[in-house]
Amino acid sequence: MLEKYRLHANSINEIRYSATIFIIILIFLTLIGFLSPRVLNIPSLVFDFTVVKRNFNTVSIDINKLDKFKTNKNYLSSDQINNKAIVLEWSNRIIYNVENNLDIARMYFPHVPRNINEFETQIKKNVFLSILLPIALRGNELVLEERKLMKVAFLTNNIYKIESIAKKYKVKNFKKINFSNITTSDLRLVKEELLTKINKIPISMILAQSIIESGWGSSRFAQQGNALFGEWTWNANVGIKPKGNLDANFAVKNFKNLLESVKSYILNLNSHPAYSEMRKFRTLRYKTGKEITGYDTANFLNKYAEIGFEYVTKIENMIKTNKLYKFRNARLEEY
Repeated sequence: MLEKYRLHANSINEIRYSATIFIIILIFLTLIGFLSPRVLNIPSLVFDFTVVKRNFNTVSIDINKLDKFKTNKNYLSSDQINNKAIVLEWSNRIIYNVENNLDIARMYFPHVPRNINEFETQIKKNVFLSILLPIALRGNELVLEERKLMKVAFLTNNIYKIESIAKKYKVKNFKKINFSNITTSDLRLVKEELLTKINKIPISMILAQSIIESGWGSSRFAQQGNALFGEWTWNANVGIKPKGNLDANFAVKNFKNLLESVKSYILNLNSHPAYSEMRKFRTLRYKTGKEITGYDTANFLNKYAEIGFEYVTKIENMIKTNKLYKFRNARLEEY
């Protein structure tokens, strides 16, 4: 009986010993597995699941790149712009965000896709609107930022900055103003004029005019010079001559990208004497707390084109027909 007990005790000890050794080895191997890639500089295994994803949905991989554009100055790359599948997905995403009151990504097309005419009519319209909307919103945002800077310049009595802004916005009798010795009353008049001029433009009107002037982004001026609003220039070096009239003394101004075109258009409406009534109307609406719609503001653009008030009607019809008023509350995502 005693012998059986000893044998049984020995068996238990052997089992415990073996178990202890096994646990020590297991811990050792675990530590090696976790530490060796860092401590011993041994490369660890990497599983590339993008290969698997690519087999299921090639487009989704490309679309995911849209989330990385902030590292590329917020501009889409050429291979993405000319990829119809990516552009269509982009368009659907923008329209969806607008309809669901969601923020729009701060990503911009530098130019209109060269193949935009290959889309069906309604898809082409949505594509163009989705391309221009973020850019138009950014253009208005930049104007409001400049408005804030202008107010700060007056608060701090920064005459140099005030003079620079006054020149840019073509303040009345600018050349006759001696800014180095300007009176308080003259300074107040300059401020009032700048407050009237430096402000945003209704989104629906921006969209409508760009559609009319660029043919939904398919015109030669839009394709070759990023010109969305048909702005004229008398400097042949920065413009494109109209076909069939190469002897014309004007050209359509071209731009390095679409945002520059939008910025120039907004500055034109905010500074040119031809649109002074539009700016007065806008200021009055702001002061009375009333909404400023593109449809109403368009009434003051009869001098934008040679056809006069017929042009106003075209803008109004464009806004109504394509329901461009639905974009009035669209907004860019926060920084």
